[in-house]
Amino acid sequence: MNAFEIRKKKSDELTDYFNKFLSDNKISFFESGYEFYKSLENANDKIKKLNDNTSKFVRYYPDFTYIGKDKTILIEVKNSSGIEKECFENYKMLEDLFNLNILLLLKNKKLCKIKDIVFNKAKSYDVIAEMNVPVTNEIWKEPRLLEKNEYYKYLQNYKNKKKYTSGCSFAFIDFKNTNFYDLDILLKYQ
Repeated sequence: MNAFEIRKKKSDELTDYFNKFLSDNKISFFESGYEFYKSLENANDKIKKLNDNTSKFVRYYPDFTYIGKDKTILIEVKNSSGIEKECFENYKMLEDLFNLNILLLLKNKKLCKIKDIVFNKAKSYDVIAEMNVPVTNEIWKEPRLLEKNEYYKYLQNYKNKKKYTSGCSFAFIDFKNTNFYDLDILLKYQ
């Protein structure tokens, strides 16, 4: 398996774990992320390449919609140590503008609120790419801000080391200082 396939497998395992938790506890939910949509003519692949606001909204819409007794919560499953900047900004916007309830389920199998996420300070030197990458706000690594030839070198260095990167801007989550909740918290709202 290549790096992307390994990452996808781990993501599928976390999604299956969460699906089982919801089903075992008879919790009402929808699979609401675009990954779950059936599409014709490779719509899922096409939308990944579009950068208009509507495409981003659909692409970054949370994976699950939890339906409780008194509230609905959108839950994104992320089996990684970081989060893409556009993804985080989309959740923050949904939370701030529309007062939506959004949680992330991370690789530690715990939930966190968007507002509770603490990010690690980013270093500009990328060990895998063996080069400096622009950093903004001390947390966001922004490879797409590199000159075009440097960006392609960045991607190639990852590929040569059999590591996967989307090449998007991202930040690493500080798992020690972010406030987490056990999945059982969802039972409280049933």
